[in-house]
Amino acid sequence: MEKLGIIAGAGELPVLLAQAAMERGRIPVVIQVTKTPSEHLSRIAPETYSYGVGQLQKMTRALLDSGAKEVALIGKVHKAILLRPFQVDRVAAKILATTRQKGAVAIVTAIIDYLESNGLRVIEQHQFLQHLLPSPGVLTEKQPTESQWTDLKYAIHLARKIADLNIGQTVVVKDGIPVAIEAIEDTNEAIRRGGRLGNKGVVVGKAASASHDFRVDVPTVGTETLTVLHEARASVLAIEANRTFILDRTELCRQADRWKICIVALG
Repeated sequence: MEKLGIIAGAGELPVLLAQAAMERGRIPVVIQVTKTPSEHLSRIAPETYSYGVGQLQKMTRALLDSGAKEVALIGKVHKAILLRPFQVDRVAAKILATTRQKGAVAIVTAIIDYLESNGLRVIEQHQFLQHLLPSPGVLTEKQPTESQWTDLKYAIHLARKIADLNIGQTVVVKDGIPVAIEAIEDTNEAIRRGGRLGNKGVVVGKAASASHDFRVDVPTVGTETLTVLHEARASVLAIEANRTFILDRTELCRQADRWKICIVALG
């Protein structure tokens, strides 16, 4: 059986990818780069390793020694790590020195280039997870109002613009006014800030850039996102159809209806 390397950050996605790989006859070789390695991943994958996020040479050697020819980078690694000192090897130090000012996407792209220069083909995250990508439409029973449609389309438009500038992926809008734009903090913190500034009924849009590299990441929403939306008293979450992962979609939409939050996938 062929092997699939997985460089795994935090969250549910690395587990889902390892499971999907197994179902398709691929043996996952997992490199965990989180402070607390996932026991679930260790049970699924016959080969697991744990390295710091800056130990790029060790990760690459472990994957090559395992016989993996393809690798996916998946899971959450908080962008704020770039503002704190952390241990890096010679290769990672060189990448940071030449790309840090260009942002997180540039850093991950440089890491991908390094992996591929060493004979590892980096695959798009959704290659094994197509079932997590929604088709266009309103995904909840609750439908947006006319004014909410206006705001959600505007929020997605702005989210695409800031993604094109490599700033973030999330924008919070209220009555046609942008009230929060994601930068380094992450989606949930941007939503919280938008809720504080915009009060009840804010609309949240999350989108990728026009030229988004899905080897780097796939925009993702799940139960944690929905809980934050509820806490922020948001009324709508707008995402991009076929370009966003939805985790636990059935239960997510049921709970969204209970909380009177619309979820819309725009094409």
